[in-house]
Amino acid sequence: HQLRTPLTGLRLRLEEARAESRDAAARAEIDQGIAEVDRLSAMVEELLVLSRAGEVDALAEAETVDLGAAADAAGQRWKGPARERGVELAVRHTNGSLPARCSPAALERAVDSLVENAIRYSPAGSAVEIVAGDGVVDVLDRGPGLAPGEEQAVLRRFHRGSAGRRGPAGTGLGLAIAQELASTWGGELRIANRDDGAGARASLTWSAER
Repeated sequence: HQLRTPLTGLRLRLEEARAESRDAAARAEIDQGIAEVDRLSAMVEELLVLSRAGEVDALAEAETVDLGAAADAAGQRWKGPARERGVELAVRHTNGSLPARCSPAALERAVDSLVENAIRYSPAGSAVEIVAGDGVVDVLDRGPGLAPGEEQAVLRRFHRGSAGRRGPAGTGLGLAIAQELASTWGGELRIANRDDGAGARASLTWSAER
């Protein structure tokens, strides 16, 4: 928590310096500094989420939630960001009632982490799909996928994988957050390449009883 205030202050100082500067090169350097501060701020926020994820009492009590409704809600939340990156976002259900027992807040945050990750690594003109099934929410993308043997490594904190090192900047915490939240509520996260090899599939599995 103590990092939030100095980071906010640093960003304000950089913004003031940018506003006063008339040198294009200096403004470009300041912009890069602001971007790094924003990345560090995002990392701090995600570390806070991780620090609380294992504390069941810090989250809402387990409830029976509908995975189909959760997938629909995630689709609405991420429709705008996906459109901005030129990515089509679709949601579908494989059957009717899809109950699971978990914290609604944990489910929402875990799914958000996977969808954000999928959109970030998907090329413009491709599609990301959120699929709600019996006890599982899958997030499928058409990004670079995983290198052989990375299935477990990408779930570790700060490990960004081969695609992350080549792709857009990130904190390396999104998948770790999703895994921690899922395991806290009796769920499981698995990452693998899609059957056709074009992209990745992230699967959050939840129990109907807890």
